[in-house]
Amino acid sequence: MKSQGFNAHTKYRILQQGLKEKNIAKTCQLFGISRTTYYKWQENYEKHGMAGLENKEPKKPKMPNKVSRSLETEILNYVIKFPKDGPKRIYYELRAQGFELGESGIYNVLKRNNLTKSSQRQAYSRKGRPRPSSRKNPEKDLIRELTSKESYPGYLVTQSIDYLGSFEGIGKIYQYCFFDTCSRWAEVKLFRRKHDIDIWAFFEKKVVYLLEVFNLNIINIVSVKTRDYLPYYFKGDRYSTSIEGYNVNHSFISPEEKDFFRDMMDFKQSLAQDLYSQLDEKGIESFTRLEKEVEDYTRNHNFSLTILDGPNKGFTPAELVLERARKRGTDLETLPLWLLALINAPKKGGIHEGQD
Repeated sequence: MKSQGFNAHTKYRILQQGLKEKNIAKTCQLFGISRTTYYKWQENYEKHGMAGLENKEPKKPKMPNKVSRSLETEILNYVIKFPKDGPKRIYYELRAQGFELGESGIYNVLKRNNLTKSSQRQAYSRKGRPRPSSRKNPEKDLIRELTSKESYPGYLVTQSIDYLGSFEGIGKIYQYCFFDTCSRWAEVKLFRRKHDIDIWAFFEKKVVYLLEVFNLNIINIVSVKTRDYLPYYFKGDRYSTSIEGYNVNHSFISPEEKDFFRDMMDFKQSLAQDLYSQLDEKGIESFTRLEKEVEDYTRNHNFSLTILDGPNKGFTPAELVLERARKRGTDLETLPLWLLALINAPKKGGIHEGQD
């Protein structure tokens, strides 16, 4: 890539050019780099100064099919707990725990231990005991790391997939929720069938569009780790396209860590009480109507409801996002008129901060 040929001084000059011109897209085009690269440099500079712009030594290539002893122990421990799960399911679960491995590597471990068949794994589970794991409490460490740093819109986003139930006249409904922990900005996507769930398609279509409008980026995404929906986070090739393509750190944390997800849970509870329960009582005409109601609700939440307490008291999610955009040198005159109209909409109190 051409961006790899720039030294720290040149990268710094490009960043300054973007701020001076107030047109990131034009600056990137001028120097032949992507906007993702520009924002990555900017983030590194904000965190580490000039040292963050130094070219790093290339990492050694990962070998997902080569399994270490400690990782083999994790695979065998998983078999003892869930003997009915095959290589693909084990792959999803261990990837969600942060292990870098491939499905073929898992199959090789199972084959080497005569565990490729479900009956073999169940027999092994009845006899075996889990071995000590080298990992103490990675979720606690991750939570501590994410919550110990300065928060700003885009730094930490949480997301979840939930089954809402069966609505009369429509049938089963599944909900994907995207929630920025700093600004309380929320996005919701509904699905009628479980197998239709494709959150990364929605992420690229809706969320990335908003990021480009505001000239923002996302640093960390944490997904609620629910066993039923793990496959849908890794579905197809959109996972790598979205996460790796936009340079996002993605992790999973179990739903038992309620304090970490409290703000998103409060939003989903309000959505259920204020909208779903009322619509279900009145009756919903169609799935399209339900989608429209949810879209109106989230728009009102993002642009009109103010936070009632905490350091961001009195601000709407949209205002906090806009302030972050200003700090990143966004030219507000380039924002779409519909967006400016929503930002200037009358404000109403309504969003509570989560409890510490």
